[in-house]
Amino acid sequence: MRERTKATMEEKRENKALIISYLNALGYNKQQQTCAITLWTRESRLDHLADNPRSTAYGIAQLLGERSSQPELQILRGVRYVEHRYRSSFCRALQHSDRRGWY
Repeated sequence: MRERTKATMEEKRENKALIISYLNALGYNKQQQTCAITLWTRESRLDHLADNPRSTAYGIAQLLGERSSQPELQILRGVRYVEHRYRSSFCRALQHSDRRGWY
């Protein structure tokens, strides 16, 4: 059997709910949650199997060098990246993506 390369619509809905749940638990407000969903929808369509053939980016947050296919781990690593690079602001990360096409 071939390995799947795309998440199902149901899995994407589950990933969105998981993102919101995690961000809520971590204290992110609704605006930041909306920015995160917008950013990661743009990056991967919330697909934990999304693979960028032009780079090493993989998964929901399209982190470079990410190879885990576990949505939970991808989300937590994506949050950690935004916390480090954008001072915990998904809206700053989204603004950067708007300007540059990447975050």
